[in-house]
Amino acid sequence: MLSERLRNLTATIRFSLMLWMIIVVFVLVLVTSLGVRQVYRTQLLEKFDQALLADVKKVSQEIQIHYPDWRRLEQSLDDIAFAHPVQAWFVQIYDKKGARLAAGGHHADIATPIVDEPPTTHDRVPYRVYVARLEEPGLPTLLLRLGGNRQSLEDALALLDQTLLVRSMIILLLAPIGGYVLARRATQPIAKIIATAARLQPSRLDERLPIRGTGDELDQLSRTINSMLDRIASYIDKNREFVAHAAHELRSPLAAIRSSVEVALNRQRSADEYATLLGEVMEECQYLSNLVNRLLILAEGDVGRIDGRRSTTRLDDIVRESLDMFEAVADLQGVRLEASDLPAASVPGDEDYHRQLVRNLLDNAIKFTPPGGAVHLGLAVEPAKQTVALTVADEGVGIPPHDLPHVFERFFRGDRSRQRHQGRQSSGLGLSICQAIVRALGGDIAAASTLGQGSTFTVTLPLTVEAAAAGVGQGVQQSVSA
Repeated sequence: MLSERLRNLTATIRFSLMLWMIIVVFVLVLVTSLGVRQVYRTQLLEKFDQALLADVKKVSQEIQIHYPDWRRLEQSLDDIAFAHPVQAWFVQIYDKKGARLAAGGHHADIATPIVDEPPTTHDRVPYRVYVARLEEPGLPTLLLRLGGNRQSLEDALALLDQTLLVRSMIILLLAPIGGYVLARRATQPIAKIIATAARLQPSRLDERLPIRGTGDELDQLSRTINSMLDRIASYIDKNREFVAHAAHELRSPLAAIRSSVEVALNRQRSADEYATLLGEVMEECQYLSNLVNRLLILAEGDVGRIDGRRSTTRLDDIVRESLDMFEAVADLQGVRLEASDLPAASVPGDEDYHRQLVRNLLDNAIKFTPPGGAVHLGLAVEPAKQTVALTVADEGVGIPPHDLPHVFERFFRGDRSRQRHQGRQSSGLGLSICQAIVRALGGDIAAASTLGQGSTFTVTLPLTVEAAAAGVGQGVQQSVSA
């Protein structure tokens, strides 16, 4: 149990943040301590060397005063060493052949022989030694060796090391506590996000994550999740409404079929009466079949299964075919079907989808056009945009402005009093199916309407690569000819 809790703890973002904070603090403390120690050591050595350099001038003055009385010079050098702040200070004087002439101060045992070399500072453990050549007017060339015990430097560095170590240990001990507090504070909004997400249920999506107003990444994450929850809630509400409407639409024909069958079984009837009842049942079954097919198309659109872009369809042929099909229906309703020139237009998508699209728009236009009115179909190819636009315009009653944004919603029928026909009411799925097909094929559909004058639906679809290339080439050729 304990090992599992530790494993769960180490897998959290809070633990990772705390661990990274400790590592960063440790590296910073280590680098800072080494840097401070190096700078401090360099400054101490510089001061020590400056003191030895000043002693060279002082010894040079004493030599000039007492030369060639080396005994009195040694006494004077002993006095300097006695008052010198550097521990175990000493000076040795040699001729240029390396023979010692005089010495003063601490008798340091320097094993290395003196050599005629440029002034330099070097270490002869435990001493810091400065060697210089002295050339003064009236004096022979002399070599000076000055130095002192650098134990005081090592003591100062040891004290610094001890101080840095103690403070580093204190910082490293406090780092986990501070890291835990900061990590907990940083991950607290995440914990609220997790708690809120855990409470959400498909049946209750009204709760949203709090926005702290800091504008940081966690606020952006909360806004993104809230936006996603809004879309999910809207999608679920639409699906609930869709299921309710679908159940209502399916219940009516099923009730009619059940009623017809009950009437047929109520008593013995003639063959004509049975034929009439079976005809009514057949009509209701046909309506049910059409409704189910439409619901299946919408369901395929929701899950992204309307994917017919691998095939190609001649949209102009589909339009001509649909015009021929609806000509008798339009004549029966007293509506004229008009079409301008239909240029060749190859678009991606299966023919069945394009038939469904064009026929739904035609059926909708004829349905709302009064006798004596006209429905006009147009097809325009735009090579520059590599698109084709299909327009279906009627001279019907028009769509009210407050209904226009909702015409593509499922089961939306608007004001039924404006519908001209007296037969069965439409299912309200035709335009929704058109929108699902057009979007699945990479196009767009739009509606415009004026009350009392009619409505226009415009479908924009992409041309196939071959059709777009041919259209662009033709446009360039016509431009050159002009």
